[in-house]
Amino acid sequence: MHLLLDPLQFAFMQNALLGTVTIGILCAVIGSFVVLLRLAFIGEGLAHGSLAGLAIGYLMQWDLYLTANFYTIGLALLIGLVHEKAKVTLDTAIGILFSASMALGIALISSMKFYTTDLTGYLFGSVLAITPFDLKIIIGAALLILLIIMLFYKEFVFYAFDPEMAEVAGLPRTRLHYAMLIMTAVTVVIASQTVGIILVTALLIIPAASAQQWTRSLKRLLLLAILFGLTSAVIGLYISYYFNVASGASIALTAALFFLISFLLSPQRQSLRRSFGLKENKKTLTGAKS
Repeated sequence: MHLLLDPLQFAFMQNALLGTVTIGILCAVIGSFVVLLRLAFIGEGLAHGSLAGLAIGYLMQWDLYLTANFYTIGLALLIGLVHEKAKVTLDTAIGILFSASMALGIALISSMKFYTTDLTGYLFGSVLAITPFDLKIIIGAALLILLIIMLFYKEFVFYAFDPEMAEVAGLPRTRLHYAMLIMTAVTVVIASQTVGIILVTALLIIPAASAQQWTRSLKRLLLLAILFGLTSAVIGLYISYYFNVASGASIALTAALFFLISFLLSPQRQSLRRSFGLKENKKTLTGAKS
């Protein structure tokens, strides 16, 4: 028991644990909808694309969190706009804009003579460096996003299962689509403090993919995804603390281990492509009935 409690005597570890728990829950919830909507690539695109926002914030000496959040939200909206107006697939729009944004970020960083560990922490994850101010942003953003999901749960479920039918039924499909993009963007940015922008997709996708190995009910999927995401984040945090390894790597590897166990032991044994939302028949899940 002392292995669990001893680290909590330090204020930075208390901040890290609270931030990690919050991010684990948030990523699991948003990740479940991302997987259902087959938007696994959006997390990767926004994570890497946010590099430019971080670089701009660093160069202008603005708060990295706030700058990256506003930049990534703008990037998410631009992706949706290009997809809609240019008549290209969503994956194509993501590929175009995230690669351009990441290239901009690399160009800006390469122009710097040096950069501090603040920027490095966002690249590779530095959960032990979460400050009280960071914690306020993480908790505030998470509560807001989870509240939106709760208030419009039925609408988001309908949209996730059948976007075309949701539009026919009179739901504001476009607004739901952009709302999901914005919430995913904010989730990606605040999670980058924990796992880094390089590995943020792991915490966004893997817990939901693990949960899909055990159930076809959306409600149970969400609960299991939260369990896997929360457990992976906390275990990864302690591994990072005791073994002095990057928090992003330890959390991502823990999540991957849970997926492997779920895949091997699941009575349903779903395919890898289906688990990661790459070729998902969403109607096999019974979210509306469970």
